Amino acid sequence: MNDQHRGEQPSAASGLTESVASSRRQVRLAYVALLALLVASGVWHYVQGHADVAALVVRALPLVLFLPTLLLERRRGHIWLTALGVLYVVQGLLIVSEGGHSWLVFAEIIAAIALSVTAFYYVRRRGRLDRSAS
Repeated sequence: MNDQHRGEQPSAASGLTESVASSRRQVRLAYVALLALLVASGVWHYVQGHADVAALVVRALPLVLFLPTLLLERRRGHIWLTALGVLYVVQGLLIVSEGGHSWLVFAEIIAAIALSVTAFYYVRRRGRLDRSAS
């Protein structure tokens, strides 16, 4: 009976490892999508004369500062990335409430929601993996 139980653990652990890897890829995709949309929106507003380069930097800088968290796969940093995604959602909703009905704003809101949700699931799955390893 113990041999069967031991035989099941590696398959469950490998499934959990695959789940964490999948979550990591999803977080990176959402991160890149949101960053690309923020840059595209900033450039678009700059070209139209509605904002200067500083506005682009202010909007994108918080997200860029989390790049080491993504590259080093820090679980605690992903918790903060979840909160940052929520802040970008709120920012997008404020822009919409003030009359900014651009498709870029709606795409940013969707990308920010995706970032928050995927970072949250990464933290949960990574926590389960860390607990099962110990």
